[in-house]
Amino acid sequence: MILALRILHVAIAAAWFGHKLLIPADIRESVHATREDGEVLLARLKRAERFGILTGLGTLLSGAALIWAVGVSTVSLWIWVGVGLVGLAIGMGITVARPASKRLHEAVRSEDRVEATVAGRQLGRALGLESLIWVGALITMMV
Repeated sequence: MILALRILHVAIAAAWFGHKLLIPADIRESVHATREDGEVLLARLKRAERFGILTGLGTLLSGAALIWAVGVSTVSLWIWVGVGLVGLAIGMGITVARPASKRLHEAVRSEDRVEATVAGRQLGRALGLESLIWVGALITMMV
């Protein structure tokens, strides 16, 4: 059972991490295209946000189940450091990426390409930083 939980946890976490890797390039290509391309971008971003929320929750829940299954007292300090880094990445998403995403949505809808470019860059940087923190969490959990 513990092996199955580990596999499930790693699979969901990989989806959570991986789903956002291509978003910055997608934004760069789409914000300068036609209005229709911008609308399609917004639809893709909405799907990516929902997928990120679902896989993030799945990662947290499967991780909690794994901690419970192996016993809280047996979990190494490095796992807890990783949990803290995951919390930091989630906090980055809420405080930096989400507002940048909202600004991007508004700019694309109002066809303000300059603001869309600025918001897209901010969102890309936030997602990059989130990914870097996430890699740190992964490393600490593999120690």
